[in-house]
Amino acid sequence: MILRSLHPNFNLKLLKNSLLLIITGCLLTACNVDYETMASQRLKYAQKNQGEIVIVALQNSAGSHYIRGVKLAVEEINQQKGLLGRPLKLLIEQDSPDFVTARPTIRRIVSNPKVSAVMGHRNAEIAIPASAIYEKARVLFFSPFVTEEELTAHGFDYTFRLLADNKQLVKQICSLGKILGLKKIAVLYARADEHRKFALLFKETAQNDFNLVFDQPFFGATADFRSILSDLKHKDADAIFLSAGAKTASRLTKQAREMGIDIPILGSRNLDSEIFKTSAGIAGNNTIVPTPYNVQAKNPVNQIFVTHYRYKYKQLPDADAAQGYDSIMLFADKVKRARSTQPALLASIVHFSPPWTGVSGMYRFNKAGNIQEKSYFFQVLNNENWQIFSAVTP
Repeated sequence: MILRSLHPNFNLKLLKNSLLLIITGCLLTACNVDYETMASQRLKYAQKNQGEIVIVALQNSAGSHYIRGVKLAVEEINQQKGLLGRPLKLLIEQDSPDFVTARPTIRRIVSNPKVSAVMGHRNAEIAIPASAIYEKARVLFFSPFVTEEELTAHGFDYTFRLLADNKQLVKQICSLGKILGLKKIAVLYARADEHRKFALLFKETAQNDFNLVFDQPFFGATADFRSILSDLKHKDADAIFLSAGAKTASRLTKQAREMGIDIPILGSRNLDSEIFKTSAGIAGNNTIVPTPYNVQAKNPVNQIFVTHYRYKYKQLPDADAAQGYDSIMLFADKVKRARSTQPALLASIVHFSPPWTGVSGMYRFNKAGNIQEKSYFFQVLNNENWQIFSAVTP
């Protein structure tokens, strides 16, 4: 309470992540791991300009198609004689549920002087402190999932996000609401930090354009939402904004439909999942969520990707597969431009080279490592299938 009273715009989450980075920095200097030597060895290996180019991808779960997209990109690059005439070698590591258990794996990754880049870490609580280690060891870190603003708030040279951050995302959700003619929105969100913060950001952005008629947090483990939904029914809302995990959101959605609440649900990115689609079933109809990828996009790069992916895996790619594929192809483009894997040069090329187009759109970075001018698509769940909302396709 004392901290919050210091300033009306005080960001407790930013303080938390800043403290986590400070603690990480202390660990870097106190644990007898010589990251400067690692960085020097990495530079020496890169200066030789020969031998394999090594990248690491972190596998989050067996259900994600991210690694499939990564593997396809590596395979295609090596079929074209690799990068700079050198083979591209992929190392796959299993990600961890928290930073403490992830740290030994991260240290082992950066101790390999051949490693030029790391792709992955779905959890912001891991990615943000991990970025400090990658920075110290001079390893490029491409973050294909984390949208929290804190990831790129520390002036690092080697960290790049591949999705527009949460501020940009809520702006796009609000733009969608205006296109749909919404006036009155009910806001429901889980109390977990990730979901609460996203809801607060939405409310801050939406308050000037919409009448926020209902505002209710809940615990993620809640099984019965009927009392909350009964109160919501009397508010005459046009839509529900819902920020929660996929399983929790599916429970809430099914109970809302059972109680006759059939208004659209604007979901966070957590609802863009097989878990929500399968668990919610028909009750999930009219749920609208952002997604970074449109499998039906007609640009030639995407059409080739879809053809190759479908041939290799016998199914269409999803957003995770597209993020994995783009991560590797983006790295390859920058290596070709730099004609080297020297860390500082490669990081500079990523920051300042012209826009590059991948299967999910254009990639161009600013000095902070944020992606610029990259829009989300929106998709609506209809009879247990996601369909791109053509009215708001970027």
